Amino acid sequence: MDLAGSLMILYTTYWLGRTEDFEIVMLLFLGSTAIALPVWLRLSRGHDKANVFIFGASWWMVFSIVLIFIQPSWPAWILYVSIPLVGVGYAVVDLMPWSMVGEVIDEDELQSGERREGIYNGVFTFVRKLGGALGVFLVMGLLDLAGFVQGSEQTELARQAIRCLTSLAPAVFLGLAIWLARGYPLTRAAHARILSQLAERDREAD
Repeated sequence: MDLAGSLMILYTTYWLGRTEDFEIVMLLFLGSTAIALPVWLRLSRGHDKANVFIFGASWWMVFSIVLIFIQPSWPAWILYVSIPLVGVGYAVVDLMPWSMVGEVIDEDELQSGERREGIYNGVFTFVRKLGGALGVFLVMGLLDLAGFVQGSEQTELARQAIRCLTSLAPAVFLGLAIWLARGYPLTRAAHARILSQLAERDREAD
């Protein structure tokens, strides 16, 4: 997720050679994300959250890869159409993990007898920030190896590296996330049973 923002300015500036497009691109990206969030939220209420996450991450991965094919000579509207489609997938990848944490907390309460939202949310936030920082560090290191120098005229190797990493680096991490999400055991039915057991235990305690 952090790579999307970190690399897009390099992509528009050094690959496309159109720095003026960056503000429009980010406006379209953030706008589409904001519009898509309630749609994904409503969809998650009728489907397993892991499946919604996998679908949204796959969507983002496909349209992220599309960016590698856009050429500097192509009209700007192609980029303006592609970026909102990326934002639609970004929205679900941003939303679903936080939503799924709530289910994990409910299961932990059933197993441990304790409600530990603070611990789970604290660890999740830390890992989220650590993962983002490591991803950006790795990609920027690869750009350095390709000869990228901020604010300078870039070599063709550096331009191609920016082009590929903007498109493919998020896709690689999304593919890993999809693979991990396949084994998520807390389906809607499983979570409903957990809530029922918690409610029954509360009634017995009263």
